[in-house]
Amino acid sequence: MQSRQTVHAVLLPLLSVLLLGVILAITELGEYTLTRPVAIAEHGAAIRGWEYVDGFPEKIAVFQTVFWEPRDTNSLRELIETTDLVHGKIVLEIGTGSGLVSLCCLRHGARRVVATDVNPNAVENARYNANMLDVASRLDVRLVSTNTPSAFEVLDPDEKFDVIVSNPPWENAQPRTIAEYALYDRDFELLRSILSGARSRLNPGGRLLLAYGCRDAIETLERLATVYELRVERHDRRSLHDLPEVFIPGMLLEIVPQVGRF
Repeated sequence: MQSRQTVHAVLLPLLSVLLLGVILAITELGEYTLTRPVAIAEHGAAIRGWEYVDGFPEKIAVFQTVFWEPRDTNSLRELIETTDLVHGKIVLEIGTGSGLVSLCCLRHGARRVVATDVNPNAVENARYNANMLDVASRLDVRLVSTNTPSAFEVLDPDEKFDVIVSNPPWENAQPRTIAEYALYDRDFELLRSILSGARSRLNPGGRLLLAYGCRDAIETLERLATVYELRVERHDRRSLHDLPEVFIPGMLLEIVPQVGRF
């Protein structure tokens, strides 16, 4: 009896230590599996989640503070996917966020894409996703200063593009945080800069496409376009007046010269 007690006294602590070691090993393995993608993001921003989007078999990473609502650009991405809009072209995306639209362009034949954003996390987010999808060599992501957040601020003086696309902030308000720059465009200053600079930034025959889901923004766009001798074509069967002030999916709008082409 005493020998059994002695064996138990020796074995039980050893078994407890072994079990604890197994538990710790499993825990560390689980933590590594969950955090490994974040470690790749060297800038330190956490990945908020992984999202599936039509047309992408791979999941898309979305970083903290980066705007995510893929339905805003459903029509724009459908046009990219089903036509030769970007095939062999040089594209500029203004306000890239996670990089979704730029990635769509690259997946459908764009020769090169320049993508811009004021949010440092968005810049790294787009680069991260481009690396994950193996298209990073054709994507140039640039950070725009919030001090001068106009559409073409970070471009070289002579840089031009075949296609310019954007899902700009929809509402006329002052952003209070870096995340809100994806939502608010005070006095529609970003929109004004897009319209005023379009001619000098597009190659002959180039195209300018915006996605908006706000009635006020679309009506403002249509008024401002005339100031720059432009007009707006709605690529959407819905009547704007039948829609609420803010709506999803967004409406695809093409800005063209009043006469001729860019």
